[in-house]
Amino acid sequence: MKTTSRTATGALVAVAALTLAACGDSGGGTTAEAESEERTLLFSYMAGEATPIGEVWTWWLDEVETRTDGALTFERYWDATLLGATETVEGLTDGRADVGQVLPTVYAGRFPVSSVGELPFESSNAAAVSQALGELGRDESSALAQEWGGQGLVPLAWSIGSSSALATNEPIETVDDLKGMRLRANDRGSKVLSSVGADLINIELAEIYGSMDRGLIDGIYGIPFSFAGPLKYPEVADYFTDLGIGVSTVNALSMSKETWESLTDEQREVIAELSAEVPAKIAEVEQRWDETSCEQVQADGDTVFVLPQSESDKIREAGKEKVDAEWRDQVSKAGVDAEAFYQTYRTALESAEKDHPTYQTGVARCADAG
Repeated sequence: MKTTSRTATGALVAVAALTLAACGDSGGGTTAEAESEERTLLFSYMAGEATPIGEVWTWWLDEVETRTDGALTFERYWDATLLGATETVEGLTDGRADVGQVLPTVYAGRFPVSSVGELPFESSNAAAVSQALGELGRDESSALAQEWGGQGLVPLAWSIGSSSALATNEPIETVDDLKGMRLRANDRGSKVLSSVGADLINIELAEIYGSMDRGLIDGIYGIPFSFAGPLKYPEVADYFTDLGIGVSTVNALSMSKETWESLTDEQREVIAELSAEVPAKIAEVEQRWDETSCEQVQADGDTVFVLPQSESDKIREAGKEKVDAEWRDQVSKAGVDAEAFYQTYRTALESAEKDHPTYQTGVARCADAG
C-alpha cells in the first residue's frame, strides 16, 4: 500500500485485458497470467483522506487488499493529486487511474438516470439511498447500470452526500428568509431553492470556503453536515440549517469496464461483496463525523436548526414538481422509461430504509443534543 499526495508520474503497467461482450460479464474466465499476477491499482479521490467519505474509501481499499490476500493493492492519491473531479470519468477510461469516485453533478447531462437519488424530498437516509443505488448498479439489466456502461464504467459502491446543512451568517427560520440569497449549490435537489427565490451558484469545493469568507456567496448548500467540521465551515458561517430536502449528492466509486473485466472472477466477487457493505459503513462513519462537526459548531457558538415541517413543505410545494419533471424529461430523452425506473428505485429505496431504520440527519442529532 502506498499513500501519496503528490502529482502522479509514470505510466500504468500494462495488464492483460479480457474482451467480453457485456458490461461486467464474468462468464468468460480470465487468463492464467491474470489469475496469478499481483496487481497494484491506482486510486484517485478529489477530497482528503481525513473526511467522512475519505474514511469510507480507505476502509474499502484496505479490505480489498486484505480479502484478496494482497493480490490487489492500491497506490492512493488524495486531494485531486491524480485526477480532479471533472477529469475522473476520462481518467478512468484512459487508464490514468483504475479506481475513483465519480461525481455525476460535475458531468451535466451524462448521468440523468443516476440522479434519481438527488430528487428532492425523497429520502434523507443516506445509507438507504446508497444501498438502493448499489443494488440497481449491480443489476446489469437496470437502466442505471446501463447508463454507466455507456460511459465505459462500472459503478462499484455509492457514497451519498447526506442531508446538507445550509451554512449561512443569517438565520433561516422561514422560506421567506431564503429569498435573494446567493447560495452555492449544484446538485439536482437544490434546484427547488430557486423556486423560493434563492440565487444558486455552482462553485468548486476548493473555492467554497474563500467565497464564503469574502462574502461572494451568502450560504453553502449541498455539503453534508459531516464535512462542515473538516472543511472548517464553522469559521465562516454562524448558522447550520437542515431544510428537509433530503440527501444532497450521489457519487459512485467506479472502475472502467476494461479494468473490471481484467480482474479475476474471485477478485470481482470480493469487490461486489465488500461494496454491498458500504451503506452500513457510511451510516457508521457519517454519525461519527456528524458528532465531530457538531462539537466544532458548538465550540464556535454557532446555531443548528431544523426547518419546521410546515416551512419545508412550502419549498416542496414550490419546486419539487418542476425538478421532477425536468428529471423525467432528461431520462426519457436518454431512451429510458422514466416512470418505470423511478418506481423501481422507490421500491429498492423503501426496502433499504427498513434496513436502516434509525438513520437521522447530523443537524437533527446535533439540535437534539442541544
